[in-house]
Amino acid sequence: MKQPMTEPEKNLLYSHREKNFMEVVDEGHYRSLYFQGDVVQSRICLKDPGRLILRYTQYMMAAALLASTRPSQVLLIGIGAGSLLQFFTRFLPSCHIDAVDYSENIIRVARGFFLLPENDFIRIHCNDGLHYLKNLCQERLFDLILVDAFTDTGMARTVYSSEFFKTARSRLTPGGVVCSNLWSGNPTVYKSVHKAMTKHFSGSILIPVRKRENRIALLFQESVPWKAICPSPQVLEALTKTYVLDFAEVSAAARKHNMKLGERMQHLFR
Repeated sequence: MKQPMTEPEKNLLYSHREKNFMEVVDEGHYRSLYFQGDVVQSRICLKDPGRLILRYTQYMMAAALLASTRPSQVLLIGIGAGSLLQFFTRFLPSCHIDAVDYSENIIRVARGFFLLPENDFIRIHCNDGLHYLKNLCQERLFDLILVDAFTDTGMARTVYSSEFFKTARSRLTPGGVVCSNLWSGNPTVYKSVHKAMTKHFSGSILIPVRKRENRIALLFQESVPWKAICPSPQVLEALTKTYVLDFAEVSAAARKHNMKLGERMQHLFR
């Protein structure tokens, strides 16, 4: 999230003003959802909607699949234009996904303009992420919880809260993982969110997204499984061929920004 517009001439397909301002714009082969006129929320390639375009979504899914190789039960908090759901439809079509977004307008736009996939494996819910997790899916456990819930002002407060992450931990299968997109122009807000999420998990890492202000957080019930996050070059190459994501780049960023130098050297020559 949070990538400025680059093309001055845009074909405006849709705009809506309620509490915030949304625009749907066609830019060449891409269709984008903007908040407040210059902040891109989501983007898809119209000819290949299953391919992730925004770098933070690429990092997010690569990190999630390193930590949770073959998830079968997934919860997605924050739908946006549905690019992550398009990815699952193409690459993990048998995965069962509950996708939650608080905004009826966002869901309507995703359905009307972004080919939002809905089928026997993908269920869409209009609700607050915390409320849904606490009250509406109490019998469900998830292998992977993806968090990408933003308003026009930043990270959604009820979702990026200590209560949410405490509840999320209780909804994970053994070995389950939370993968969250973080962004804030306010360092105080960022630190508060980071403290809230790590309070309830034994292991966590932050992966900065190259040339972006986003960071991807991976949260584990136990210690960080570094063998999974940093597998052999052969495994990384195979994952890249399968999912068309740069797993080597994401794995290297995880190691560089979360391991001390001695740990990195030890891991490199293990």
